[in-house]
Amino acid sequence: MSTEAVRQPADNRTVSPWFLARISLFWVGLSTMWGGLNIVYFPDRVESLVGTENKGTFLGLLLFSGLLVAVVVQPLMGAVSDRSTFRIGRRRPYMVVGSLLSAAFLLLIGAAGTFPLLFAAFIMLQISANSAHGPYQGVIPDLVPLRQRGRASGFFGLGNLVGTVIGALVGGYFLDSGQPEVYLIVAAVVLTAVAIVSALSTPEGPPPPVEDRRAVADELRTRVGELRSRPGFAWLMLSRLFFFMGLLAADNILLFTVRERLGMEQAGGPTSMALGVLLIIAAITSVPAGWLSDRFGRRRLVFIACGFGVLASVILMFSFSYPQLVAAMAIMGLAVGIFTAADWALAIDLIPDARAPGLYMGLTNLATAGGDAVSTLTAGVLLDAFNRAQPLLGYTAVFGIMAVYFTISGLVILRVPPDARM
Repeated sequence: MSTEAVRQPADNRTVSPWFLARISLFWVGLSTMWGGLNIVYFPDRVESLVGTENKGTFLGLLLFSGLLVAVVVQPLMGAVSDRSTFRIGRRRPYMVVGSLLSAAFLLLIGAAGTFPLLFAAFIMLQISANSAHGPYQGVIPDLVPLRQRGRASGFFGLGNLVGTVIGALVGGYFLDSGQPEVYLIVAAVVLTAVAIVSALSTPEGPPPPVEDRRAVADELRTRVGELRSRPGFAWLMLSRLFFFMGLLAADNILLFTVRERLGMEQAGGPTSMALGVLLIIAAITSVPAGWLSDRFGRRRLVFIACGFGVLASVILMFSFSYPQLVAAMAIMGLAVGIFTAADWALAIDLIPDARAPGLYMGLTNLATAGGDAVSTLTAGVLLDAFNRAQPLLGYTAVFGIMAVYFTISGLVILRVPPDARM
């Protein structure tokens, strides 16, 4: 293993697939909420509030602002949970309280009748949801032995993808039936139920030693300094940033693509079906990809995932029929499934200090949410600007920039040391 990787004593434990599935359950609740919101509910709601001409720009502004909040809150709350000493554990309290608050803010989003009110409710949702998400990301480093983290990451990816499928399909169904707010109630119920079940069924790792419990501000300064001497983690985050910029540039305009470029007026169902193809293939791929990354190396698989992303983007540039769109989504599913398992496990391998897993895995959200924020805003602006120049040209521009982002991601991952367990 590279000197960049986490230094830990040998761990000969073996955890079961059932254990990995159990600790991955919380992902299902989180991604059920975000899948329907970002892909179906918000695009339609923003268009109804601001009109067609500026829908991409306002959607990008909404998601960009919310994700900037996530970039700050998630690593901060991960760091707070690393040093927490509650009797019921250091991760569970944040997962439960954050989820209950998120359920309330989902209902507030449904009641928002203007764009400013929608914006405010969304920011509050980002704060509460990421206060749960940041601590949760410390679960794999806490509980899973090093040699099984690829498989654990595959299960985490599977939970994420299953939840996104559920969210998109349910959101699309209620959108086409003229009751999009009902989806928000479903998401709130699912998130609350999953949070409670996860709190009861997810074990907790040992609390941190007393001498490790420095002030959070001092902790953040120390950890950022560590990245300078061990840049592999930082290169990984940069590659991750560009991958998610590529993936999410199209993700949040998919409803517009189906409705406007393909001319399908009832777009909720077809959008969810196309996304479902992507996510089902990704889900099928994720766990085997995690196993392969444990055996044959992670960096190679991340590079292959970027190649599939480029191919899917090029197909999307020239797709003007629904079957072509679905074919591109299928290839993108391979990219997402491979990347989700291998990249997550590689991030855990490269944590500079094993005593701060919540903080470092929260820092990966700088890439995940940051990529989503930048790509959503730029894609929205590009979409509106190029469409004004020539009808439908904006979609070609967005899919073209996707291919560039995936290419950069593949090149950057080569900067990660090749002797790590990748």
